[in-house]
Amino acid sequence: MSSELPACPGAAQTSVHQVTIEERGSFCTATCTCGWFAPARRSRDRARRDAADHLADPDD
Repeated sequence: MSSELPACPGAAQTSVHQVTIEERGSFCTATCTCGWFAPARRSRDRARRDAADHLADPDD
């Protein structure tokens, strides 16, 4: 979530979700700028799916 205040009082603040997938050894982890993260996976495809699921429903 951004630390900037809304431009006018009462305005809704939108949060941008940017997911990255990081490789450490034989594991991949998906993390988001909102603080969400997925468990480490051995499968890159599974880590990508975790990220796609988060982007599809970021409130989950």
